[in-house]
Amino acid sequence: MMASSDPAAGELSPPGEAEAALERILRSTAPAPAEVRRRPNRRRVVVGLASAAAVSAVAAALLVLPGGSGSAVAATPALLAYHLTPEQASTDATTQILQIARAARSAGETPTAPFGLHWQEWSLNTRDDHGNISSRVIPYDYEILDSPTGPVRERRSLGGSDKTRTDPFRPTLQDISTPQDGQTLKDWLRRRTPGIDGPLGTSQAVHDLLVERALTAGQRAAVLELIASLPGIETTGTVTDRAGRPGTAYSATSKESGLPTRYTFIIDPATGSVLAQEATLTETAGMLNVPIPSVTSYNVYLDRAR
Repeated sequence: MMASSDPAAGELSPPGEAEAALERILRSTAPAPAEVRRRPNRRRVVVGLASAAAVSAVAAALLVLPGGSGSAVAATPALLAYHLTPEQASTDATTQILQIARAARSAGETPTAPFGLHWQEWSLNTRDDHGNISSRVIPYDYEILDSPTGPVRERRSLGGSDKTRTDPFRPTLQDISTPQDGQTLKDWLRRRTPGIDGPLGTSQAVHDLLVERALTAGQRAAVLELIASLPGIETTGTVTDRAGRPGTAYSATSKESGLPTRYTFIIDPATGSVLAQEATLTETAGMLNVPIPSVTSYNVYLDRAR
């Protein structure tokens, strides 16, 4: 059903070739501009860039070098502005996150049936066409809504193409079986994300949980305890996320993806909710044709759909 809106339709290589290409990209260094091979008939590749202030996706293009070069620089999002206060700098990140977790757990909120979930994803994808590297971004806007016949997932992609489907077998959005303790939650999520002890695995596991469950206060606190346990977690500072909401950012850096990447969690200190996540290349882009530093993916978790 989604084939008509798949931006990568017809573009995929055989699995073996794709794995070899990915390995070559991540382990290689981009050539200097003067050494880039020129292909005068190379077509321009169009990518999508999600708006920083809205959930709708807008089109953007790769910047093709003059003279018909086959190399392109992806139009990645602007970096967010982080402001580290003296108070934040004087307290370690783990302590700060655990304080937010305790406040969220003790707040006591009135249980409500979730209407649904709404989130936005943006990611940079790179293709190796026999040594000619091109990158593009793929933005998505998702909603999962409760309905009498089961949750409905609505997916919006570039060009306003909307797809909806009803899945009566999808479990309820609110599940009391989700652990409310950080270590227990980590062990529970490890079954699906074995690398959860590192920044990359934690980022993946938290994202998967937030797009499947409407969390209670205790469950949100457990997520924060999970983030607080990351080795090397640091306070990045106060920030306004891409949906215009204030929060505090905490980051950890690793090379698990093949390139040094900073994984950032933007947290609402008042509720303990994870507002957004970002992945940023910090030292080198290999052959990804993006500047350094450069955001390669972000997720924005929005208010429950009404």
